[in-house]
Amino acid sequence: MEQLAKKISELRATLPKRNDYARRTVEYLAARGQEFSKQQVYNVLSGRYHNADVAEAFICVVEEERKRIADLEKRVTKVTAA
Repeated sequence: MEQLAKKISELRATLPKRNDYARRTVEYLAARGQEFSKQQVYNVLSGRYHNADVAEAFICVVEEERKRIADLEKRVTKVTAA
């Protein structure tokens, strides 16, 4: 659990102050049939509570977004180079 908390802390440090990752995490969990409120997700992300499902979902959401951004940057580079 400490590893998840450390990873969450590291990821949160790289994100902009205002973001919608808690909402996205709630949506990600809902798509998997798990119901959590944004407040519950905030509490896990801030370290007040521990929930492996929420932590793993948050990590997946952030990693998917980073992959999406990297793909977009590749396409932009390809288009501008042509």
